[in-house]
Amino acid sequence: ADYRWKRAARVAPAPVPRPWPTTDGCGAVAAAWAADGGDTFDRYLGHGDARALVVIRDGALACEWYGNGGGADRPQAVMSVSKTVLGLIVARAEAAGRLALTEPITARLPELARRDPRFGAITLAALLDMRSGIGFDEATRFPWVDQDGPRVYYASDLRRTVLTRPRVVAPPGGFHYNDYAPNLVGLALERATATPLAVATQALWDELGAAGPAQWSVDDRGFAWHESGLVLTARDLARIGQLILDDGVVAGRAVAPPAWIARSRASVGRDEATRFAGVALGYHNGWWRLGEDLVAMGRYGQIMVVAPATRTVI
Repeated sequence: ADYRWKRAARVAPAPVPRPWPTTDGCGAVAAAWAADGGDTFDRYLGHGDARALVVIRDGALACEWYGNGGGADRPQAVMSVSKTVLGLIVARAEAAGRLALTEPITARLPELARRDPRFGAITLAALLDMRSGIGFDEATRFPWVDQDGPRVYYASDLRRTVLTRPRVVAPPGGFHYNDYAPNLVGLALERATATPLAVATQALWDELGAAGPAQWSVDDRGFAWHESGLVLTARDLARIGQLILDDGVVAGRAVAPPAWIARSRASVGRDEATRFAGVALGYHNGWWRLGEDLVAMGRYGQIMVVAPATRTVI
């Protein structure tokens, strides 16, 4: 719960919230759980220290569960699910003509080119896809102060960290999960739009009709942790997933650009990037891919699954 002590840039609920339509689907969720041969979902989630489960089916709230201090109106940190939402915000800026995914990161951050000209080969798209060639070690061990992961997550001046710390170790192309990447994208976004991330998120929140507040954890200078800093309710997170199923449209208005939908669902994203517990996963545009399904994942079990075949968001 680091977001409880980190500073925050707050995002208000939409002026005109759009409550989810509801339908009774918890019986189907319970039946699916039972068919899997496990415990009841209530007992499983409770014992597993879960805070929230929300199931959206055909655009309606079919089932929800809260426990262990969670609640429908209680925002929670989503850790690396933040990367997925960042990708959407960047796509909205691209659609507005403020930047382009094809541009090199050095177009916005020339300091990097002065440090190493190889940064000039890295595009915003490569950073969003975790294929930048920038090295990163996720390990956290004593003494941790000079390691990549803690240097990002506990930075007091994150802008300076991502301008001075990253090192190019390979040409762009190979997959390597990297917390420098979203913060470099975030700094480029900030310079391109002259807008803090929370302000861009507020515009998105208003168009989504988000019913609850959100926030981004920020460093001592107000720069957001773009890789992990988003805090929001499960109900409102599900609105991001629903955009994939609704072709980016909310109440007749285009909220997510078609290019973001297409890029998120592109077949290249299904190519194996890594394996978790023996399961092959792709990665593209801030989403993990499990076949046709799109998955956003955070370090401590925060997960959103978007299943187009059944029009379900979990």
